[in-house]
Amino acid sequence: MIIVGGEDHKVGQPADDEGLARLTEWSRARFAGLGPILWRWSGQVMESIDKLGLIGASGDVDGVYLATGDSGMGLTHGTIAAATLTDLILGRRNHVAHIYDPGRAILNAATVYVRENLNAASQYTHWLTASEYGAVDEVPRGSGAVFWRGLHKVAVYRDDQGRLHELSAVCPHANGIVSWNRLEQTWDCPCHGSRFDCLGRVLHGPANQDLEPLNQDAAPASDAP
Repeated sequence: MIIVGGEDHKVGQPADDEGLARLTEWSRARFAGLGPILWRWSGQVMESIDKLGLIGASGDVDGVYLATGDSGMGLTHGTIAAATLTDLILGRRNHVAHIYDPGRAILNAATVYVRENLNAASQYTHWLTASEYGAVDEVPRGSGAVFWRGLHKVAVYRDDQGRLHELSAVCPHANGIVSWNRLEQTWDCPCHGSRFDCLGRVLHGPANQDLEPLNQDAAPASDAP
């Protein structure tokens, strides 16, 4: 078997799964006789500005150390972190500690910071978009969609038994509007990358609260404010 990865994109941007088709096309063009696709999945990685891991003392609290920002290179950075953090804790010299220091100066950091925050701000236009379905009844089993209910956005998930689960579509972190991830069956926030399972339970920060459940006896959601 062969594992093929790629088609990176920001969480919730885009919400479709066309990247899987491109990966399949790329693989079949390069590996003759490739058989059926057995599994498809996606993951989430944290990227630092310079693509190097953030490994070392937090700088905020004594005795707290970080190992994050792997940028998709967790196997490599995990090994580096194990050796580096051990040396730092024991007070030994480590020849790569300065490279991965979380407090290091990074060129163009201000430019990247501004660009990323402009991107996050642009995602708030999801407050204005309509649902891909005309009505809640059109949402198929095992899928979800966001609808208007009055002036509020509602995340509607229909489980495999046909039951509807309604949640606030507003991410509790910074009020972004979540979108449905077909591949992972999760609610993803395109603003800062928070993810929630199909029932609204938080899976990945920066959000640290679940999506708010709504009254199941409330009026049906609609597709217009």
